[in-house]
Amino acid sequence: MLRARPLRLLALTAASLLLSACLLSPGKFTADMTVLRDGGFTFSYKGDIFMLGLSQLVAMGAALDDNSETEFVPDPCYGDPAPIDGALLKTAYAQDEWAAEALERECTPAEIENQKTAWKDARTAKQAEDARNMEVLKALMGGIDPTAPEAVDEFITRIKKQKGWREIVHKGDGLFVVEYAVSGRIDQDYTFPVIERTQGLTPFVVAAARANGAVRIDAPAFTGAAQGGFIGGNMGGLLPILQAVGATGSGKEANLFASLPKLDGRFTIRTDGEILTNNTEDGPVTDGTQRVMSWVITPRRDRAPEALIMLDAR
Repeated sequence: MLRARPLRLLALTAASLLLSACLLSPGKFTADMTVLRDGGFTFSYKGDIFMLGLSQLVAMGAALDDNSETEFVPDPCYGDPAPIDGALLKTAYAQDEWAAEALERECTPAEIENQKTAWKDARTAKQAEDARNMEVLKALMGGIDPTAPEAVDEFITRIKKQKGWREIVHKGDGLFVVEYAVSGRIDQDYTFPVIERTQGLTPFVVAAARANGAVRIDAPAFTGAAQGGFIGGNMGGLLPILQAVGATGSGKEANLFASLPKLDGRFTIRTDGEILTNNTEDGPVTDGTQRVMSWVITPRRDRAPEALIMLDAR
């Protein structure tokens, strides 16, 4: 079992990493795509979309700060103080493994002062970083201030102008229940979701049309495994770690991380084209004139769904 301090450091580190990303993630959902040999396609998504904005993440980081973070409290000191350089203090704060094998002692005034200076510098740097990240998020969201009371309404108004969004309801805390459906031709690439003026979102589903008439379909957001780290806002394998903290931790960490999105869905592709490759568990099944591929999506899924289909259209 993790000791309290490492568990806390994990939670604080995770919150710090989250501050660098705008998280758009599926929750409980069903997604269906049909791709026909003549190039026609339909796609639908019904269920949850979580948008965890930076303002919420800043609040998360602040909530994780207890008295030991908001007010300076010296860490224990260990070993012989005489040979210890003030810039390389071997304290529990800086070198926990070493400290565990040494005898705790009372810190010298110089050591306490060095700790306090480092603590102040770290808090100042964090505040400046949070402010910079907030400006970045505003730019990514096309100028919407995520801290403003009207931010959600502005976001919904923008989405409803786009084709395919039949319903979008905000349930609070960044949870949107949506119904989306669109049809068209697969003679060019298709990505879901695309939100007007909003940048840096990890696509849930991408259909890439190839010059030879094939189409490759990937669903990078439909996995619990790390695939690409934080590129494009993809939190990848970090979510299962945070959810584990929420499930097994205690106190503020558990309350905060337990509410993060949990993958629970099914992605289905139907086609009358030739399936060249796919990574389903049991392979395609026949349904009338079509072949059907289906993936159950959970946090334990370690690979994103993918398929390559040859069509007649060129």
